Amino acid sequence: MEHYQPLEIVKYQHGYDPNFSLDAEYQQRLANVSSVVTNLHPLLNFKKSDEQTKQYPIFFVYTPNMVNLFNRFLLNSQKIKEASRKLPPVALDQFLDSLLLGEITYTNSIEGIKTDAAEISTIIRSIDGHPKGQEKRLWSTIRMYREVQKGNLLKIESLQDFRNIYDKLLKGEIPVEKQPNGQLFRDTLVDGVLRVGSATKTVHVPPISELAISEALSSLIAFMSKDDLPAVYKALVTHFFFENTHPFLDGNGRMGRYLLSTYLSSKYDRFTGFSVATAIHAQVSSYYRIFKEADKEENRAELTFFIEKMLQILTDQQDKVLNALITAKEKLNRVKSAASAKANKLAEVGYDKKTVYGIIFYLAESKLFTGNNPSLGIQDRVIVELVSKEGSSQREIKRELKALEESGLIKKIASRPKQHILAFDID
Repeated sequence: MEHYQPLEIVKYQHGYDPNFSLDAEYQQRLANVSSVVTNLHPLLNFKKSDEQTKQYPIFFVYTPNMVNLFNRFLLNSQKIKEASRKLPPVALDQFLDSLLLGEITYTNSIEGIKTDAAEISTIIRSIDGHPKGQEKRLWSTIRMYREVQKGNLLKIESLQDFRNIYDKLLKGEIPVEKQPNGQLFRDTLVDGVLRVGSATKTVHVPPISELAISEALSSLIAFMSKDDLPAVYKALVTHFFFENTHPFLDGNGRMGRYLLSTYLSSKYDRFTGFSVATAIHAQVSSYYRIFKEADKEENRAELTFFIEKMLQILTDQQDKVLNALITAKEKLNRVKSAASAKANKLAEVGYDKKTVYGIIFYLAESKLFTGNNPSLGIQDRVIVELVSKEGSSQREIKRELKALEESGLIKKIASRPKQHILAFDID
């Protein structure tokens, strides 16, 4: 397995060997004891023509590299869960909200859609108290992700479920001319063609008719319902096949990444799941390259190298998340000491020591876990609720908040709902 290569490269390497047979090499791979062969038949593109084929089933081989990446993925997920358990609940929620902000921003950025971080932050902070049915742009998308964050996952058991998720996830995001024009999915193509990729480079030409799409997604539902594969392999095969099928005129990438995020969140951890689009965005050129390679007829629907690269992309992002969690926990201990020292000094000039310590600590903790996104920070009402549990009266907390603002130690950045940030560095 040391020099295991895609079939198209093996073919090139044996270009002048009359005894080499690509089909024989392919059959040997299928028969390998380390191979997994599925019943999913993607639409593959021929290299030098516009012809396509669904002749070959998706398969992959458990290479040493893949197994090592899988083990690293599992270990990282476990370390992330252990590190997250050491965080206070408020910090944990803010860290997850920060990941969610990145996920929404990057899943749109991959599609060339610009979003405003402050706008997304505002929605994230107010979504739970906002009545359903009154959403503006992005509200429904963020609500769907927040449901995943809470552990409320959607099941896909029918073709209608795909459409239901699509409608909810992308409500208000799809222009009228790109709404599904079949019963559930796309059917009649706009301009007669649909190409997956950038504005200048085609990665894949998907199935044309709604009938072909329905047949493909029905086979995907059957694949998803089986428990014969580790979850991450199933998730990555599903992600490829959904994108290969491309059932809608617009929004397929966003929905595909949402489905991958949902599945990884449920089977592993929310931090990994909420880093999918962020991970892909960081290596988007590689992401499109492995899709294009897996779509080639010469490679016979082998996903070995697609899975390996996707595991690499995901584990690289896990490393970043884990490092951020550990670093934030270390800084949090220093923040506690610094907040205590600041409260002691303020007590000397008339502030209530216990109350101002609580206010300063929660504001500092919020800054630590929301980074450069102050609009995701803790709101005054939450500070009042938390500090009051530690023995201060709500009236006293509000009085000290006002005094700290008047003295310039904290700064008001929002009025409805009211929110402050620290006006000085504490760590």
